[in-house]
Amino acid sequence: MGLKLEKRKRREELIDEDVTPGQLLDKDTANEMHNVLRRHFEAAFQPLVVHHALPAAATSIDADSSEVESGSDWDGISEGQSDGAEIIDHANSSLSKAEVPKEELKTFMSTKPPSGGVEPIPTGIRKQVDSIDSEEASTDAANLKKDLALQRLLKESHLLDSQKSLAHSGQNRHKALDLRLQDLGSRTSIFKQQNMPLAQRRGIKAKAAEKEENRRRTAQQNGIILEKDVKGKRKDLSKRQRGIGAPSVGKFQGGMLKLSKKDIAEIEGPRKTSRGRK
Repeated sequence: MGLKLEKRKRREELIDEDVTPGQLLDKDTANEMHNVLRRHFEAAFQPLVVHHALPAAATSIDADSSEVESGSDWDGISEGQSDGAEIIDHANSSLSKAEVPKEELKTFMSTKPPSGGVEPIPTGIRKQVDSIDSEEASTDAANLKKDLALQRLLKESHLLDSQKSLAHSGQNRHKALDLRLQDLGSRTSIFKQQNMPLAQRRGIKAKAAEKEENRRRTAQQNGIILEKDVKGKRKDLSKRQRGIGAPSVGKFQGGMLKLSKKDIAEIEGPRKTSRGRK
């Protein structure tokens, strides 16, 4: 025990000998040096923001006072509060029914497709819109009728040159009717005759060709460019191409292959006849 006390005293003496007098500075001197350094730093840079920290004793006193105030407001445990666990039962089959508006229910149950969320138009406004639409439809129909009459007048005006009245009569009426039928999609003219004598048909064709030739010659002399003359196409006399898998000879009709005399002759070829000896 005596050895331990001697060692401790020896250590304290050594520590006291190591500390120099220059290291022991007064508190005021240290504060003055700190202020000098701070002023030098603030002269070169921006001043420092000093946060003054409260002493620990003051903070502890404030905390104790806040706890006391909060404790003064507490009135104790109320009777309604209970420490029991809250139980929720999900097996209950009673469900609250959502109220659906009658209009939405009627739209859902109807067989008509939905209108895309468009609100229904009131009856009064609907009648006004219908009346406006009917008036526009009648006006459009009248304008269409007038346009059709004007188009006919422009197309058939050349027929009225030799007449004084605007109404067609006689041969001009038939020509106007032929023009209207061609506008509707008629392929042939009503003046085209299917059956007539051959000489008469040739004369009609020659007269039409002569008239067309004179028209083109006159246009060429006057420097007028006309449409290109399209001549009639010749009939294709080449053999008809049959479909894939179809018979190359005869016709397949009704589940039977029908051969004509010509087909049979082509298959058999020329017959060989033997001459009798004398």
